[in-house]
Amino acid sequence: MAYLARAARRQSIVEAAAAVVARDGLSAVTARTVASELGGSQGQIHHHFSSTDELAADAWRQYAAHEIAAYQHAILDLEPAAALTLFFSDLVGDGEGHALARWAEAGAHAQLRGPVASSYVETLTQLTDVLTTVLSRAVADATQARAAAARLLMLGVGLAGMTRITDDPAVPVRTVMASAIRAEIP
Repeated sequence: MAYLARAARRQSIVEAAAAVVARDGLSAVTARTVASELGGSQGQIHHHFSSTDELAADAWRQYAAHEIAAYQHAILDLEPAAALTLFFSDLVGDGEGHALARWAEAGAHAQLRGPVASSYVETLTQLTDVLTTVLSRAVADATQARAAAARLLMLGVGLAGMTRITDDPAVPVRTVMASAIRAEIP
């Protein structure tokens, strides 16, 4: 492995951990899996991070920033309903997406791991801001747009969490999410 300055090595470790999050989820972020992804040693991970919680928090920030930026780019020319449907496609579409499931998993980790909690709240706020911008194109009042964004996001993350627990949820997830999107756009 090539020599990198301390900050560059730390960043390469975070990028490897974010790749693990994208592929396997936040639970998979361990010194062993990140070292394997990086092609380095577990010792490097422990040298640069005081705990795997710290690494997981930084990996979550990196993963979420990438996902949020990709979403913002994808919705540039979309109407609000289409932009929201794209974001919640894991729940209302035909695909087998995992983006919202990643947010649900991060929420569960946030309840148990302090550093992850900080990064989760930070990224959840950023995501709410993006969804507020989308809804502001359909809802004139900024306060109402933000409240609608928060409601949709919490509902979506909650439903995604439910689908991780059971293949046969008591609530028809697709119907509930599609109905909630329609309800928030006048």
